[in-house]
Amino acid sequence: MTNKRKQTMRTGGLVAGLHAALILAVVGAQPSMAKDPYDKLVSMAKAEMGKVGGKIRMSLDWPGRDTKKILPAFKKAFPFVKSIKYKRERGIGPFGRFLISWKQGQNPPYDIMHVAGEMQKQYRDAGAFIKPTFDYRELNKSRPSGSPAISELAYSPDGWYLSSAGLVRGNAYNAKLVPKGKEPKTWDACTNSMWKGRVLIDSRNKLHAFQYDTKQRKRHIQWLKDMVKNKVVIVQGQGSIAQKVAAGEYPIACAMNYHTTQRMIDRGAKNLRFTVADVIPLELGTRLYINKWSVMPATTQLFAFWLATAGQDMLDKTAYRGFPTNPTNRNYPGSRGKHISICGPDCVKQWGKINAEYQKILNIPATKKKRRKKKK
Repeated sequence: MTNKRKQTMRTGGLVAGLHAALILAVVGAQPSMAKDPYDKLVSMAKAEMGKVGGKIRMSLDWPGRDTKKILPAFKKAFPFVKSIKYKRERGIGPFGRFLISWKQGQNPPYDIMHVAGEMQKQYRDAGAFIKPTFDYRELNKSRPSGSPAISELAYSPDGWYLSSAGLVRGNAYNAKLVPKGKEPKTWDACTNSMWKGRVLIDSRNKLHAFQYDTKQRKRHIQWLKDMVKNKVVIVQGQGSIAQKVAAGEYPIACAMNYHTTQRMIDRGAKNLRFTVADVIPLELGTRLYINKWSVMPATTQLFAFWLATAGQDMLDKTAYRGFPTNPTNRNYPGSRGKHISICGPDCVKQWGKINAEYQKILNIPATKKKRRKKKK
């Protein structure tokens, strides 16, 4: 064999060896590369917590009881979070005051804070929100093994927030008063003449999603009119309605919150039942933006991401707010394959108009502000 041939073979072998090594290096690096966004986010959150002693001041629209297991579970998952001081804020009043104060240079009292849906556009227009450091879809690809994927319903169109809660609505009934085979598993069951004058509905609209969804709007408007013909009984308050059905005063209630009804069932309402119907209205809840004033933007994003992934099972079991698209969610079997109507940010913007239409069809008197008489 000539020296030239030997040199060619050595060169070829070296190139092949380098090529093979490069392939192995890339393949071997893929898992760590895939986890990179999540690992970086955790590292950034840990650094933030180190600067503030691991303390978080937080406000969501959840009742305190819904946080008693969720927040400790978040701390357990990320031990660098030492304490979370929680207070519930709801309605639009507090958020209007917070925004005014922020514009005047005084930050709201919370590091991680949900903002009422009606106020989110105002906050964003004022520059009170910033875009998250990491894309949520990329984070989803690098989520820890065993964590459920983020529901497609949870992503914001532009990547500025993540919805971590899915509020499902359906029908409730009393198992002693409703014969087997007659359970209200469809919306048409609510307008069945056999229940004329014996069906409850909340005076507060819980079916915004149907009025907003172009695929469901026509059907739903007719359904509301048919409910009137069926002499629907209108009561204010989900808790009051669930109690009346549980006590046997009425056999059926339609457009009920799952988180209200199932909570009462789990607390011992033996005859109360909840069922999703043939089409599912879903309100996206706990849309967490990154607040510009917060000293912990990475921790805020980590909390939102954790709620939408690893926290979903606990969110379902203890707060009844998990997405029905999660295979371990209790509503998953009844929701699978069904059309889901979403009430997201654009729907929320039209709440006033949608509510007025709802009240008009059901003949619910609109709340009118009393005008003070001018002193002469």
